[in-house]
Amino acid sequence: MKRFYSLLLAPLALVLAGSSLAQATDPNASARERRYLNPVFTETVRTADIVYGHNHNDTTNETEALTLRLFEPRDDLQEVRALLVLTPGGGFVQTDDAWMDDFGHALARAGYLVAINRYRLSAAIDTPERFFNALFKATSDQKAVIRYFVKDAQTENRYRVDTDNIFIGGHSAGAITSLYVAYLDKADGQIPAMTEAMQRHGGLEGDSGNSDVDFTLRGVINLSGLVGDLGMLDANEPALLSLHGDQDAVVPAGLGEGIFGSIPLHDYAQIIGLDHRLVIIPGALHNDTADPAVCEECIPIIKRFMFNRIEQTASP
Repeated sequence: MKRFYSLLLAPLALVLAGSSLAQATDPNASARERRYLNPVFTETVRTADIVYGHNHNDTTNETEALTLRLFEPRDDLQEVRALLVLTPGGGFVQTDDAWMDDFGHALARAGYLVAINRYRLSAAIDTPERFFNALFKATSDQKAVIRYFVKDAQTENRYRVDTDNIFIGGHSAGAITSLYVAYLDKADGQIPAMTEAMQRHGGLEGDSGNSDVDFTLRGVINLSGLVGDLGMLDANEPALLSLHGDQDAVVPAGLGEGIFGSIPLHDYAQIIGLDHRLVIIPGALHNDTADPAVCEECIPIIKRFMFNRIEQTASP
C-alpha cells in the first residue's frame, strides 16, 4: 500500500492541551441487563497508584514510576473481564489524577475493567521534533500498560483480564497516542522527526516495561483525536470508533494543515475496509467528548461499540 505522511505542524501542537454476554450475578436478571452494555453492577472499586512500569523522562531527567487507576465492578464473579486502557488528554504537557474517573466508574458498572494511565509529560510540543518526542513517550507508556495486564493474565491473574478483548482509547492527546499504538507499524512511512523520536523511546515496542509480552487489540476509541498519516491504517487492524465534536476548534474533525481528524479517518477506513464507526456530535467542543455530563450519548456509544466486538469474539 502506498504510504502518505506529513508533518504535524506547530499551530496544532501549540493548542493540543468470561462470556462476553454474561449476565449480572443475579440469576434472575432480565435479558436487558447484559454485561458490557448496561449497568449491571451498582458499585465499583477504584484502586489508585498501581505501578505498571518505570522509565526515564527526558523533560525532568529523572526516572518515573508510571502509575494507573483501576476501576472494576465490586463483587464481580466473572472469570475473565474485557479491559479498556484509557489515556486522558492534556496536550502531552499536563494531567490530573481524577481526569476521566467518571468514564472509569460508568464502564466498570457495565462490567468492564478500566485502567486510566498516567504517562510521562513533556515541556512543550511546539515543533515536530518535540511533538513526536512527547507522542512516543506516551505510546511507549501505553504499551507498557497493556503488557502489564497481559503479563498478569499469564502469571498471577490478579485482574482476570480477557486477553482476547482488550480495547484502548483516550481523549485528545490520549486519542492520538492510542491511534499510533494501534495502527503504526514497521511497514508505515515515517518522517525523520518521527523515526528519531521513536528510536529514542524504544522503537515501536517502547521501553517502559514488559517489552517481551505480546498483545492483541480488539478495538480503538478515538475521542477528538487525529493522525498525521492516513496510510498507517490497514484493513486487518483493530476496529475503530471515533467521536468528535463538529465545533472542535482545537483538533478539527476534518482536515487541517498536515493533519487528519476523525472524518478523514472514517473516510479512509471505509475505503480500505477497516471495521469502523464515526459519530459527529453536533455543537460539541473539543473537551465535550471526554465529559459525560455534556455528552450524555458518548459512554453509551462506547459501550455499544465494545459490546458488539466482544459479541463477535464469542460467536462460534
